[in-house]
Formats: sequence, structure tokens, C-alpha cells
Amino acid sequence: MTSDIKQDFMLRISGANKSGMVVILYDMFLTYVRESINSREVKEYKLEDMENYRQGLMHAKAVLRELIDSLNMEYDIARRTYQIYRFVERELIMADIRRDPKGLPEVMKIMKQLRDAYAQASAEDDSEPLMKNTDMIYAGMTYSRGKLSTESSQSGTNRGYLA
Repeated sequence: MTSDIKQDFMLRISGANKSGMVVILYDMFLTYVRESINSREVKEYKLEDMENYRQGLMHAKAVLRELIDSLNMEYDIARRTYQIYRFVERELIMADIRRDPKGLPEVMKIMKQLRDAYAQASAEDDSEPLMKNTDMIYAGMTYSRGKLSTESSQSGTNRGYLA
């Protein structure tokens, strides 16, 4: 994952509420799986590409574990979602063992559908962000062509704890 993508995720996380965090986890999962697939589709295959493939799958499994841990099993929908997650987990494991991304497009399709459902629910969630006392980041184009500039709404303020 590139540093720009990581920074984008960090910015999104800092202002997300609970349902927004689930959507972000899905986006991270999809990014890691997409990177794994792309690393196997290169024309001049190298050992480094296999390492990138395996790293992407490892990170995708870690994100999936977070999604599984976030389920509230008191509800029937969570138990059904858990079964889907277990299928996805098995497909990731098989893709890693076989070193073959053949089943990954189906995994991405399933997780994209779940992500879209959570994104729709998240749009209706007006709860407060999980992280308090964080900067609001505003991004816009600067005067120089094509250069992105970010500005903090609280620059210069004390963001620490008061004793």
C-alpha cells in the first residue's frame, strides 16, 4: 500500500464513527486483495512479486479478523455475516497456499457488496466520531499546478491532555 493511500486511510479513520470504521475496514481489505491480484498479473514475474502477493493476503486476513471481531453475535445477521467471513477467510488461505489468485475476484465481489451495504447504512449514521480531539483536515489545490495542500483547522492549538 502506498504512503498516499495509507495517509488517506489515516485521515478517514480520524473522523470516522463506528459504522464509518467498518466501511474503512472493507476498503482496506479490498485494497490489499487488489494489490495481491495485481502483483501476480505482472508480465515479468519476480520473487519480489510473490512476496507482495503474500503480504497483501496477510494484511487482508488481518483486516478480515478485525471485521470478524467487530461482529455482535447476539444478532442473527451477525451470525450470517460471520459465515460469509469464514468463506472469505478460507478463500484467502487457499489463495495463499496454492499461490494462485483464482478465487480472489469472487472474494472481492462478495466483500464489495457487503461494503456497499455498510456504506449505505453508514450514510444514515449521524453519531459522533470515535476519535475525539483530532484536527479537522481541509484539502485543496494550491496556487501551484497539481500540488495538493492540507491545512489543519486547529494548527497551533494544544491538542494534549490538561492535567
